[in-house]
Amino acid sequence: MLELILAAGMASATTPANDPVIAELSKDFYSLELAEFTKRIPFRDRHERQAERIAKKANCKLHSEVGWIHKRVDFALEVSNSGKIKRIIPFDTGCPELENYVIEHIKEYAGKDGAVDHAGKGKWYRQSMTFRWPE
Repeated sequence: MLELILAAGMASATTPANDPVIAELSKDFYSLELAEFTKRIPFRDRHERQAERIAKKANCKLHSEVGWIHKRVDFALEVSNSGKIKRIIPFDTGCPELENYVIEHIKEYAGKDGAVDHAGKGKWYRQSMTFRWPE
């Protein structure tokens, strides 16, 4: 089972081991509805370069294929009734620094009220960011 890490500084002070919601999310992550953001989240070249720098500085051991590193960071989003992101919980990728980068990126660009098209109901959604760079 993939271990989830609670995003520091978000809405809750509980730890993943003590949070039954996080344990439940790990069981049916892929059955969660895909989060659709109400505005475009900037992401491409400069973010991939930043992710590459972070992963190399942290000495993360990432799998490579045919000369390229590909890393996908899946995360769950808890969204309030107003559409505001309350918590972001990434799956353990083996590179916590990269996970933290994704959390900060989403908080910066999608952390405002109405960030997720939510149809007026607070619930959990899923989303991911994929990075790639030459080996």
